Amino acid sequence: MMKTEDVNQTAAQFALPSWNEIPDVGLYLDQVTKYLNGFLKPFGMEVTPSMISNYVKLKIIPREGRKIYSRERIAALLFVAVTKTVLSMDQIRTCLAIRERVCSPEKGYVSFVSFLNEALKEDKERVSSLSADTQERALLRTIAVAIAHKIRLDVYFRKMEEGEETS
Repeated sequence: MMKTEDVNQTAAQFALPSWNEIPDVGLYLDQVTKYLNGFLKPFGMEVTPSMISNYVKLKIIPREGRKIYSRERIAALLFVAVTKTVLSMDQIRTCLAIRERVCSPEKGYVSFVSFLNEALKEDKERVSSLSADTQERALLRTIAVAIAHKIRLDVYFRKMEEGEETS
């Protein structure tokens, strides 16, 4: 069985770039794909040029006049690539629409990265405090927490679709 320390070390390496680290020179589709996969592929996530083009066609990512991807679009693609592991495309579209109404792309991305980093740190601290004989229990607890969060997300989005206030 894999040791908890190995899991913690590997998970701790996951990091999305800060807002200022995302290129703002305008990248072409192949460059964007390579850039995104540099962060995602080591953790079993990957995007293809076809996927990115589909996100634009589905209006999840805004279409710009040129086929150049700005910092805002790259940040949105990072958000989509990470969140699609737990959210549907409709839910992701809703999240991006909410973000568009309440804050700038920069503030939304910075907040998301901060919350993700905080959650990864808390999980690492919680799991690293467990003894070796509870590693299996830690795995089961992590699965249970993931399911609980997924249930909460699904209920949250269903309530939004029904027009109910969620607070």
